[in-house]
Formats: sequence, C-alpha cells, structure tokens
Amino acid sequence: MAREIEKLVSKKIEAIEREMGDPLIYADKDNFDKILSEYKVVVVEFSAPWCNPCKAYTPVFKRVARRLADPAKGIVFVYLDTDKAPEIADRYSVENIPTTIIFVNGHVADVIIGATQESKLVERVKNIAKEVIRD
Repeated sequence: MAREIEKLVSKKIEAIEREMGDPLIYADKDNFDKILSEYKVVVVEFSAPWCNPCKAYTPVFKRVARRLADPAKGIVFVYLDTDKAPEIADRYSVENIPTTIIFVNGHVADVIIGATQESKLVERVKNIAKEVIRD
C-alpha cells in the first residue's frame, strides 16, 4: 500500500513539474564547470537517487529554487548525482549526502552538510546572493 501511494505521489509530482517546469539544472562531469563559470551564484545539491535523506530534501531544494532561482540575475540551482559524477563530489570533499554547496563566482562560499530546513536554506542563499547580486 505504501509503495503504491509513493508511486502515485511521484507521478503527481512529475506531472506538476512538467506543467510548471523543473527549476533545477541537472549537472554532470561534462557541464558542471561551465555552469559554475556562467552564473554568479550557483547552489548545488550533491545527491543520489537511492539516498533516503536526499529523497526527502530534494523537494525542499526545488521549492527554494522556485522561489529564488533567477538565471537572468545569475542565480541558479543545480542537482548533481554523485554516483554519476563522483569526481566532482571528490573535488569538493563531499563525503555525506545530501550536501548543499553555494558557489559565488565559481568559488565555495558556504557548505551545508545534510538536509536543512527550507527557511534556513532560503536565509543562507539570500544572505550570500545579496552580497553578489545588485538589483
């Protein structure tokens, strides 16, 4: 029963995302550095599809992305599957997932290890972005 409910919820989320558009950029070893160089503030969720805490955190990350991502101003949110790009995770010493790293102009500005509350993520991204992005 629980598995059936999980499948239904997953399908509903996918339908909503198709309708609204996915707010995330999906990175891999081929495009990660390009993303870092193209945008001023890059918020990256290092994650994996099998990770239960990640499964709980990714919807939070997406909600924050919907609120704060503004590619025109240089703020993007990125999902990186550490199983598909372990060399990127190694480069930034990511040992636990989920880990969120906020990059500013290609450099690490903040690291959040583990899932965090939506309000805390919003606060940290806004605090960093306001120093970099001028309206």
